[in-house]
Amino acid sequence: MHTIEFQKRGLPHVHILLWLKPQHKIKTGDDIDKHISAELPDPKLYPKLYEAVSSYMIHGPCGPIDPKSVCMVDGKCSKHFPKKFQNCTAIDDDGFPIYKRRTTKITVTKKGVPLDNGFVVPYNPKLLMKYQGHINVEYCNKSNAIKYLFKYINKGPGRVNVQISKDGGGPDKSQVQDEIKQYYDSRYLTPCEAAWRTFKFDIHDRWPPVVRLGFHLPNQQRVLFKESDDLEEVVQKFSKKETKFLAWMKANKRYPEGRNLTYAEFPSKFVYREGAHEWVPRKRGLSLERVQYIAPGMGEVYYIRVLLTRQRGGDSFESIRAVK
Repeated sequence: MHTIEFQKRGLPHVHILLWLKPQHKIKTGDDIDKHISAELPDPKLYPKLYEAVSSYMIHGPCGPIDPKSVCMVDGKCSKHFPKKFQNCTAIDDDGFPIYKRRTTKITVTKKGVPLDNGFVVPYNPKLLMKYQGHINVEYCNKSNAIKYLFKYINKGPGRVNVQISKDGGGPDKSQVQDEIKQYYDSRYLTPCEAAWRTFKFDIHDRWPPVVRLGFHLPNQQRVLFKESDDLEEVVQKFSKKETKFLAWMKANKRYPEGRNLTYAEFPSKFVYREGAHEWVPRKRGLSLERVQYIAPGMGEVYYIRVLLTRQRGGDSFESIRAVK
C-alpha cells in the first residue's frame, strides 16, 4: 500500500509499505544487510554510489555541531541523529532494526563539517542509483511496528487554523462584528498538491484489496440512525436490507459453487455489491479476506466466529451450528 504526501515545501513524496512472500522473507541481520545499508560506501570502489549517498541520504549536520538545525527540539535531534556505531545489524525489542554502522574513516563534508556513518539515512543501493533521489528504506518485523506504519501512512494531510477578521480602519469600522471570531479548521494546499488533485492522480492505493467480513447473531445486526429519526421508520428501513453476512447465506442457496467455501474464503470467488446488498460471482481480480475479530469473552458471538472458520456453505444460522 502507498500514500502520496505533500511536504510543507510543496513537493510530493510517497510512503510505501510492502509485504514479502515467505520465500523472500528477511529474517536475520545478514539478510537485512543484503538490501539495506546505513554506511557511506568507499569512494574509491563505488564513486557514483558515494556521490548519491552524499547528495541524498545524509541527515544534518545537527546536534552539538549545529544546534540551530530545523530538526532540533529541546536541544536534541528529533530524528535521533547521529546514530550509534554498530558492528552488525540487530533488531531491538520493539521490532525496529539497529543497522550496521561501523567506525570507518569515510566521511562527507556538509556545511564545512565532516559527517560519518552516524548521519547516514538507511537506503537501498539499487533504488538509490536508479532513481537518484532520497529513498529511505526500512525493515519492520513485529506487529507493533506494523501498527505504527499503518498509522503513519494514514495520518492524513497537514492542517492549519485560519482566522477570518475585518480591518477596522476601513469605511465599515462602525459595523458590528460577530462576537465569536470565525475560525475554520482548514486544509492548506500547495500548488503541487492542487495540480495533483486537479489531474485526479491517486493519493492512496492498496493492493490487493482487503475485505472485512462482519457477522452477528440472529436479529442482532448493527443499525445506525440519528437520535431524531423515527424508530418505526428505522426498523422498517433496515428490516428490508441484508447485511453482508445474511447476503452470504442467501448466496449459498443460490450459487452451488460457493457451498464448498468458508465465509472467509467466499470473497475469493464472489464480490459483494454494496448497493444491491448481494454477493455475485467474481469475474476478475482478487482480494484478501479478514473475518472481524471478536474477543473470547463476548460469548455466543465469539463461538459463531469459531464455527465460521470451519463450516462451509452455511445458508442459515441453524446450518452453521449443525454438525456435518
